[in-house]
Amino acid sequence: MQAEDFAVTAHGDQRYGERPYRDHLAAVVQVLRDFGYAGPYEAARWLHDVVEDTPVELATIAERFGPDVASMVDAVTGLGATRAERNVRIYVGIARDPRAAVVKLADRIANVEAAPIGSDHGARYAREADAFDSAVRPHVPAPMWSRLETALLQHRSAAT
Repeated sequence: MQAEDFAVTAHGDQRYGERPYRDHLAAVVQVLRDFGYAGPYEAARWLHDVVEDTPVELATIAERFGPDVASMVDAVTGLGATRAERNVRIYVGIARDPRAAVVKLADRIANVEAAPIGSDHGARYAREADAFDSAVRPHVPAPMWSRLETALLQHRSAAT
């Protein structure tokens, strides 16, 4: 797939913990497949972190993959000096293009499922759950949301 090759090349030697970044991208792809998302979602799921984490610009995504994919990638791109600023930008982006909510949810599911129980990462996602819920949940199917809640429950249980 063109988007897969583009994303893997763009991320280069970047790591996701101890693993190649491709593993994270593939996990996001699988979550979206699990819920039947196709069309522009196919490219967006591979490209969701490219603008945020590499030198690739959004204009390049639009040129190579079209305006629908670029809009979804832009909506889930967290740019800013702090995590809070990055999250606000994403939530505003999802309000602008609600189709992107499932891409962001798939990303969050993949992140939470990959986070070791009791880890700082898992705890951070649990702390952010209310704001994430407000911005994302209205735009996603209930079964997909339930998968995130199940994963978060394990992290919340470990924190108590």
